[in-house]
Amino acid sequence: MHVRNRHLHRGIRLLILLLPIVLVACGDVGSTPTPTDPATELSAAIYRGSVATSLTAAEMPDVLSRPLRPGLVAQLVDDPDGQMVVVSASFGLLRPRILGTTARRPDGVVPEELVLDDATALVIGSGFVSELMALTPLGLLQVEGEVVSRIQRHGYTRVLGVSERGMGIVDHLQYERGLFESALQVGPGVIEQGQLDISVKDLERPPYFRAVVGTCGDTALFAASLTPMHLHGVGRAIQRHTTQMQLECDELVNLAGDREALLGVRLADGPMLVIGNPRTSRAAVITLESVPAG
Repeated sequence: MHVRNRHLHRGIRLLILLLPIVLVACGDVGSTPTPTDPATELSAAIYRGSVATSLTAAEMPDVLSRPLRPGLVAQLVDDPDGQMVVVSASFGLLRPRILGTTARRPDGVVPEELVLDDATALVIGSGFVSELMALTPLGLLQVEGEVVSRIQRHGYTRVLGVSERGMGIVDHLQYERGLFESALQVGPGVIEQGQLDISVKDLERPPYFRAVVGTCGDTALFAASLTPMHLHGVGRAIQRHTTQMQLECDELVNLAGDREALLGVRLADGPMLVIGNPRTSRAAVITLESVPAG
């Protein structure tokens, strides 16, 4: 009996000695960011071939003031919610495409390969994917006629598609196969039929880095935030920007954001401004290719 009590008391003393260590260890684990935590920074760099030169926020206005590939115009847009790079594109000089995971390309798309391809004037992404399987699309993904993933009628509410006529955005319930050559299910709609369609309650949710695409007649908008933003702030900033540019935009949709957010814009003299990580394979991206002269 006394022997058992001595062992018990020794065990209690050992537990008391170890308890602060356990608590410190638990505190360290809790304070370490996990892959599911929202990203707090997004890299920006100028790529000259495969050589990347990092950019600071102070250098961004100077870079955006430089001439871009014909058909592209970029501006820095500020909002109380954050800061964005917004690029307008004219389809007369550029051809939109959706690239992604297919039977021939099961490993998805590495944006850096597009950065190195001089024909790529712009790349933005990316599509929504399964949390457990980073290259498995959630919802519709159709690439040049091949349906990789079927539409989800109860999923994201918009479909962004491209064809020879350009680019369009429709409600997912209105989508029919054959409407576009390539298509991607996205959402939510930030601006629908010209009206801001995100509640102010969105401001109560955590902000994320964003990548968005909009349609404005013969012009398209491609934007990425430089700081975490709410979709309500993104929509508000885009509306103010398009009013100043005298553009009438009927649709603006959210692409997958956070660490998946990516925007690459080709400068006129060849390098590409890249916001986000281009070395991570994506399930789907949207590109603009320069149309050869003549």
